[in-house]
Amino acid sequence: MGILQKSQVKTKTNKQAYSIIKKRPDILFVIGSLEIGGTEKQMYALAGSLKALGFSCSIFALQADGPLRRRFERRDIPVYGGGLKKGDLRKSPWKIVWSEWKLLRLIRKKRPAIVHAFLPLVTFMAALAGNIVRVPMVITSRRALGTHQDRYWILKPLDHIANRLSHRVIVNSKAVWKDIVERDHIDESKLLLIYNGVDSAPFKRALRNREEIRQEMGIDPNEKVIIIIANLIQYKGHSDFIRAASRIVKEFPAARFLIVGEDRGTKDDLESDILELGFSTQVKFLGQRKDIPRLMTSSDLSVLPSHEEGFSNVILESMAAGLPVVATRVGGNSEAVVNGVTGWLVPPHCPDALYTKILDLLKDPVRAREWGMRGRERIERMFTIQKMVESHLKLYVSAQ
Repeated sequence: MGILQKSQVKTKTNKQAYSIIKKRPDILFVIGSLEIGGTEKQMYALAGSLKALGFSCSIFALQADGPLRRRFERRDIPVYGGGLKKGDLRKSPWKIVWSEWKLLRLIRKKRPAIVHAFLPLVTFMAALAGNIVRVPMVITSRRALGTHQDRYWILKPLDHIANRLSHRVIVNSKAVWKDIVERDHIDESKLLLIYNGVDSAPFKRALRNREEIRQEMGIDPNEKVIIIIANLIQYKGHSDFIRAASRIVKEFPAARFLIVGEDRGTKDDLESDILELGFSTQVKFLGQRKDIPRLMTSSDLSVLPSHEEGFSNVILESMAAGLPVVATRVGGNSEAVVNGVTGWLVPPHCPDALYTKILDLLKDPVRAREWGMRGRERIERMFTIQKMVESHLKLYVSAQ
């Protein structure tokens, strides 16, 4: 992850933002788990950058035993757990009360100047505990559209309470801003838009070795690799992608498809569909991977066929890797991808549109490379870790 250097902050932030660096308030980040997900990676980048600037940061996670725990601890960022295990929210929801008590005790002990919480339920728990202890600033973050309220009715009133108890609510796209206003009728003066950031350095390093990486992976020079990175969940649209891919191989036999992500219950069905459609030799399921920059830079095109999104880290990472993107026009995707400039935007639930636009870029590799370069330039202008961290610094200063 990118680290914001002290010299960068001195020269690139305003005087007010720099004053908070000298004061360095204690910040407690609160989240559901430390698995490797989009929100978790953004929190890791933010906390790691703040730690490098001398801030005192700590983490409270309801489920604290995920793979990110070791990364935080290697940076001397302490991690505290709420005692939950995977599946406890369904099997033993009463344990949430115990986790809330542990969070309340931690806040009373540490007395942070800022409590910053992410994701549904957790935002309610942190906002409630922060207000009981009278933390100077409670910040909650809405990272996706509010469809979780449709799936779990209890989250709607909890979101409303969290909004009321928060001093500020951060959203990561204009789409999420619009959604939270329409769903929750929140006071818009509380809202602050801070886009996700991505560290381009690992992708730049991998790009320099693209041909070597492709050789190591057994990819022939004439093959075109289409990658989809998303956990295997129904709403991520893998089924639409497979329907489109089954038609692409008939017109473009050199196409190869990499599917990267943790199986959340749909892999068997997807594999059956691929076998039935007759192109299993051209598809690889790679599971959850740590070498995303290598996988991306070995590819020629990135696809995100989600039915819903807040603001996709995968799209930003794809653009940082110099890939043109074909994504669905949902959530904040259109705020990252410029249609017809850095990629194509298509309707969700539409394999035909995916097929058409993927094939369009496969048949015009010169334009595909040009769009990929434009995407990389757009990342450097708008979606860096530095910009994301500086935006948070400007907010944190008001806690003093």
